[in-house]
Amino acid sequence: MKPIYFPFTYISEPVAEILASCFRQTVIYQPSSRKIPDIMRKWEDAGIIDIRVPVTGDEEKLDAIIRDYRNWANLHQGNDLSLFKIRAGAVPFFEEMPSQIRDDIRRGGETKASPEKPDPLFNARIFLCIAQEFDMQNREINNDLASFEKMEQELMKNLKGEDLQSGIQHSDLGFPADDPGNYMPEERLKAWGYLMGHDLEKSDIFVTASRSVFESLTDNAPDPLKILHTAPIPVYKTKDGEKPDKLGIWQDNLMEQLDMFLRNTGSDESRVETWDGESERKVSLTFHLMQEAPDEFFSSCPEQEVFLKRKENSGGTLLGLIEF
Repeated sequence: MKPIYFPFTYISEPVAEILASCFRQTVIYQPSSRKIPDIMRKWEDAGIIDIRVPVTGDEEKLDAIIRDYRNWANLHQGNDLSLFKIRAGAVPFFEEMPSQIRDDIRRGGETKASPEKPDPLFNARIFLCIAQEFDMQNREINNDLASFEKMEQELMKNLKGEDLQSGIQHSDLGFPADDPGNYMPEERLKAWGYLMGHDLEKSDIFVTASRSVFESLTDNAPDPLKILHTAPIPVYKTKDGEKPDKLGIWQDNLMEQLDMFLRNTGSDESRVETWDGESERKVSLTFHLMQEAPDEFFSSCPEQEVFLKRKENSGGTLLGLIEF
């Protein structure tokens, strides 16, 4: 069983290194087989992540709509996720449906209600494609800010002989100062849930680096049980070559312990000692056990026939948070 990273379809290099430090391989969903970032294909080739595209088809239509969206967003002076709307009980979708966006562009911004019936699954893929571009752009902006901050610190040090306190949290770790999960976490979960619902490979272990997403789930869950917290984990540098043997053994032990909790054979709460690797960056993992099976726990996920095929005896859902 492999852990599934959620609800994002893009991960930065620091997150990839952390996942490689915690697990042998982590599953990441993609909304389109054509829009997989090159850097993520590299990590897949290295065995760090398992990229899955649970839903395929209509790729040309999807590409055309994304292009229309960019043009439409430019006309509306902005390219951010606030342009998406959420309909009660449905997955996020454009307030203007794709055909209306094209008409809107041609008419220079005038709007008209679309008679087309929404396709929730297809619109979820649209949302996730745009969210992925948003996260990638946010990452690039943060890299530029971190570079500027570093130059500013060097300048102040040369002028005054003292360090300037950092204004960007975790810039030394390479993480965005802003949690991407702060942007529409519930909508992201609903859209991502459509992909999870079509993945026929079962897993009961889910992990995220977004505290906003983690808390939005645990705060609303009935009786979440904190079952595991790791000691600080040295972040392994993927560019250093093959993983140390001790890291692989530790990862196997971690997965065995998680499996015990799923089979209700673990203690109420435990702490996993880390392997003795050396690293300037360290993170920890916290896992909560939810009593429901994944399809039941992710209540925002729509009811789909694929869930009925996967209903097996389950000890619940393990929800993990990467803490910096």
